[in-house]
Amino acid sequence: MAKDPPEAASAIDVIIERIGGSGAYQKRFTFLFNMILPVLAAMPYMNMIISLVSPDHWCHVPGREHTNYTMDEWKNLTIPREVNSQGLLTYAKCSRYALPTQNWSSTLISLDLKEKTVKCDNGWDYDHTWYDMTAPIKNNWVCDDQMVPSNAIAIGFVGEVVGTLIFAQMADIWGRRPIFFLALIAVVSGRVICTFTSTSMYAFFVFNFIGSLTGETVMQGPLVIAMEISDPKNRGLIGMLLFCGWNIGMSIMPLLMWWLRDWVTFLLATTLPCAIYLFSWPWIIESPRWLASKGKINRCLRELRKIAKSNKTSMPPDAEARLIKFYELNSNEKHHSILGLISSLRLAKNCFLISCIWSIILQIYISLAINVANLAGNPFLNYLYQSLAELPAFVIAKYISDRFGRRYTSIISFTLTFLGCVTIVFIINDPTNAAFVRGLCIFVKFAVMMAYYSVHLQALEIYPTCIRQIGLSSGAVLGCTLGTLAPYIIALGATVDATLPFLIFTVCAIVGAVSTVFLPETKGYQLPESLADAAIFGADQDIWGRSFFTHVDDSDNAEVPFQTITA
Repeated sequence: MAKDPPEAASAIDVIIERIGGSGAYQKRFTFLFNMILPVLAAMPYMNMIISLVSPDHWCHVPGREHTNYTMDEWKNLTIPREVNSQGLLTYAKCSRYALPTQNWSSTLISLDLKEKTVKCDNGWDYDHTWYDMTAPIKNNWVCDDQMVPSNAIAIGFVGEVVGTLIFAQMADIWGRRPIFFLALIAVVSGRVICTFTSTSMYAFFVFNFIGSLTGETVMQGPLVIAMEISDPKNRGLIGMLLFCGWNIGMSIMPLLMWWLRDWVTFLLATTLPCAIYLFSWPWIIESPRWLASKGKINRCLRELRKIAKSNKTSMPPDAEARLIKFYELNSNEKHHSILGLISSLRLAKNCFLISCIWSIILQIYISLAINVANLAGNPFLNYLYQSLAELPAFVIAKYISDRFGRRYTSIISFTLTFLGCVTIVFIINDPTNAAFVRGLCIFVKFAVMMAYYSVHLQALEIYPTCIRQIGLSSGAVLGCTLGTLAPYIIALGATVDATLPFLIFTVCAIVGAVSTVFLPETKGYQLPESLADAAIFGADQDIWGRSFFTHVDDSDNAEVPFQTITA
């Protein structure tokens, strides 16, 4: 039979239930920090990818100004043709015919001169249809320097790996609240300084690294606080609202670049609004659940009273005694660092699987964002359509995960991702399918964001309070580590074979679906508080995620306590 839930796992929940887990305070906090903040924070998280776009380019050959040739006519006379990664004949990007720059009119008709080509020696001309200025245009990061934008994006993800490791551990040690503000400062200062340092490639790399340190942390801290002060039945809604805010920010971002057309003003316009939240200190509390786990009982009571006052409720008379008991029962935990993730075999397994799934999702997500510039048509509308696909993904994923469970949602999502990618592999090299490929990329974005929603929610519900933010960040760390490969995967598709990225994504989708099967179902289960709770979480479930002992009551979202198998 199942044991009753231990006091350590229920004390803080009892108090939050008494003072209101769905009251005015939670609604205001969720609106400000888990819906409006993601709108602003999503833009600096991804704005560097748009700023580093390299538009179509070709060698600048002086002399056209002395003729009445159009640009296309001039290119036809001065630029050789080459076969691109889709097998199509296009103008060369990095070479020109060996025509002298003087007396050109008498030499252009010399066919033998067109048999010789040289590297671009007078700079480049760029296609300004969509962009007036990007960082690669300004600094000529093309041809011999064509990997600079890819390296910059990769360095940004390295920064996120380092920052996530450091800041997530700091958040679980020193609190969610102070690290949130430190994260904001890093993002805003790093991105703003990047706009002034692009002429020095290494300085640009350094400040891009700094600006990327806390991309995940800015949103994770408030999300964790919201989850820890709210009713369990609202966890899915909070996650969905955060992703909706993210979606709005991602949809606004390409429209801003389309309007501004200059990467410096775009980077400033999409970064500086985040600075508004530096003045939000009075409206964000420290997580009472975290404070109680650290033995900061008086401060925990103060934060709980703020919630009770806003919700027009009162604290239970035995609140302090419950919190003291809560701390005493959890004070023997030895690992409150990243080592806690491997404190038990089950927790280590879950951590590995979540990190693997998270990395697959981010790999596909980032690659699709970078690949927008390689698709036919308006790049800003392509980016916008992919971003808009995320909103229905979150809504549908919330419904499926609440109705059928988190695991089934992920399996369905990865199956759809597989089908979309494998179809693209077979049609991408036919130019007549360009519109269909764009549509399938939108579909893949939709499917992979369904998976992201479900695994993000599952991670929140699997990791215990004492290392919840570290646990969440572990997935982001591995995801961003593999995310550094995304610009090179897309570069491979642009220079070698356009099918290669989608072949890789097809394999990734299969691995993601298989990995999901071995994660426990978390729908309706009580949040684990301690490493001991996490060590037995899911032990009572079969391969389908069904509990051996207790039926989950879907009618009222009743919580299922932790189960232990007794002799």
